[in-house]
Amino acid sequence: MKVNWLYSIIAVCITALLAYGLYSISKSTDNSIIALGSFFFMGIPLVMAMGVKSRGSRITTNLKVLSAIFFFIALVINVVFAFLNGFSVPLYIILNGILTLVFVFIYHNIYKV
Repeated sequence: MKVNWLYSIIAVCITALLAYGLYSISKSTDNSIIALGSFFFMGIPLVMAMGVKSRGSRITTNLKVLSAIFFFIALVINVVFAFLNGFSVPLYIILNGILTLVFVFIYHNIYKV
């Protein structure tokens, strides 16, 4: 696994801007939780999609597609929670945490093959 630091920094900056955008449009009083949660939940797949290259082209393609799918899932979930007024914070944290762990588990299993 090789990390391209420039693309990783760009991915982190994109994620930070998206998280700030969700913080700005959030109708909830817990908009800081939306910003922090979206930064981590969208940042991990985006950095893995943009900034990491694997040893084989087929494995790299599969990992990038998996990362892109989870990034868009994270984007949709965080936009939905940003527009909800008075959402459950534990539900948000548990949902994001479980999906992040599922992503890491699948990513690791594909990388191991």
